[in-house]
Amino acid sequence: MRDDARETGGARPTLVLAASAMLGALALAIDYTMRFTGAKEFISAPWRLAFPQLVFLKFDFDGVPIFCATAFFGLTAGAVTSAILGLGILARAPHLSGLVGGSMKALAEFSTSAGAYLGLKIRRGRPRTATCVALALMARVVIMALANLAILPLAYGIPVPVVLGLLPLIALFNVIQGLITALLGLSVALAVVKRAPHVLPEGAPLQAIS
Repeated sequence: MRDDARETGGARPTLVLAASAMLGALALAIDYTMRFTGAKEFISAPWRLAFPQLVFLKFDFDGVPIFCATAFFGLTAGAVTSAILGLGILARAPHLSGLVGGSMKALAEFSTSAGAYLGLKIRRGRPRTATCVALALMARVVIMALANLAILPLAYGIPVPVVLGLLPLIALFNVIQGLITALLGLSVALAVVKRAPHVLPEGAPLQAIS
């Protein structure tokens, strides 16, 4: 029980599970709302015009609740919240594109939050906020480059040389989306803690900078 509490930022596993479910539902609600209102298309329009070969990549705010779950309760909460988002995307499109899209989105947002988590846990060196954001971006870019290199040829038959040529643009997208998730996620998490400090369990990763 003590090990479970340490892994989840000192919070009880039942609290972590409930909070993860709530934040996962929020991430899914954001995704569905942005999709069906056209908000994703709107904020992604400049990207679509600049890089028409990557129109399937769209900016959104889905990762903010996942980031908050990780900052409040640790990696387990971030993983559960990411899985809920991925399964929700699959439920909306129960075929290959939904499976790939949901899995890749969940992996992208979890890798961002996991990188930020490592930054929050570092005790020395640069200011933790800068380290948190830098590691979030690094983790997302590296993991998603490897994921795209494996999945795009396998799922869609895109030749590996073509994927390699697209990787710099995919990395640019992930830097921008990672900044949206990390900076907005940090801002929201710190604002919540400032107004309701009781929601932060003892030993939460966010305590490093809050």
